Amino acid sequence: MEELAVIGHYALRMTTPILLAVLGGLFTQQAGVLNIALDGMMLMGAFVSVVVSMLTGNVYLAILMALLSGLILGFIFSYFSISMRGDFIIIGLAVNMFATGITAYLLQTIFNTRGLLTSDKIVGLSKINIPLLDKIPVLGTIVNNHTPLVYFSIVAVVIAQIILYKTVYGLRLRTVGENPEAAETLGLKINKLKYSAVLLSGFFSALGGVNLALGNIRAFAEGMTAGRGFIALAAIFCGRGTPIGGAISSFIFGLANGVQMRLQTYNLPGNFVQMIPFVSIILLLTVIGIIKRCRSLQRGDLLG
Repeated sequence: MEELAVIGHYALRMTTPILLAVLGGLFTQQAGVLNIALDGMMLMGAFVSVVVSMLTGNVYLAILMALLSGLILGFIFSYFSISMRGDFIIIGLAVNMFATGITAYLLQTIFNTRGLLTSDKIVGLSKINIPLLDKIPVLGTIVNNHTPLVYFSIVAVVIAQIILYKTVYGLRLRTVGENPEAAETLGLKINKLKYSAVLLSGFFSALGGVNLALGNIRAFAEGMTAGRGFIALAAIFCGRGTPIGGAISSFIFGLANGVQMRLQTYNLPGNFVQMIPFVSIILLLTVIGIIKRCRSLQRGDLLG
C-alpha cells in the first residue's frame, strides 16, 4: 500500500501542470478557438519564473511575471488568429517555436549556458504540510506535502466548472463556440469573448509552467514542458471538453508519469520507462475513439 501511496503522490504532482494547461485550453475550446500554443505558454512561464526568482529571490514576483508572460503570448496569439483571422494551428505552432527558440537563445546569450539553468539563488514553491493529513496512512502520503499550486489546481477545476456552466459569461462563451452566427445576432462581442478565453488560457498555462520549474525541480531546462501542452489538448478531448472530465483525464496521464518516475528507481530500460506516459495517451485515445465509434453505429442502427 505504501508503494501505491508514493505513486499516487507522484501522480498528483505530475498531474498539476497538465491540469492547469487543460483548464486554460478548456476556455478557448468552449469559445471555438483551437489553442495549440499551450506548450509555448507553459515553457515561457517556466523560463520567466526561474529567471525572476533567481534575480530577485522573490517567488511571488516570479509567479506574477510568469503570468504576465503568459498573458502577453495569449494576446499575441489572439491578435494574429482572431483579429487578423490567421489559422489557429499555424499561429499556435509559431508561438510554440518562438517560445522554444527565445528561451534557448536567452539561456546562451545572457546566462552563458545551454540546456539547463540552475542556481542556489532560485527560490521555489514551498510544500505545505497539513497537520491532520499526515496522520492518515495512505491518503496523507498521496495528498499531503504538495506545493500550493497543486491544491489551487484542484480548486480551480470547481471554479472553472461553475464559470462555464453557471454564469452568464460561461453561457456567452459557449454560445460563441457553438454558434457564432447566433451569438452575433444576440449582439455578443465575439472577438472580445474569444480574447478573454485565450488570455485565461495564457494565465493557466503559464501557471502550469511555474509549477514545473519552481514546484518540482527549481530549475529551467530547454524544452522542459516535453509536450505537456499537447497532452493537455488530448486530455481536453478525452474529457469531452468539461473541467471535471479534463481533470480525470489529466490524472490518468499524471498517474502514468507517476508510475514512470517510480519505475526509474528499478533496473529497467530507460527508454521503456519513459514511453509509458505516451503509450497511456495512445491507449486512452484509442479506447475513447472505439467507444464513440460504437455509439455512432448504434445510433445509426436505431435510425435505420
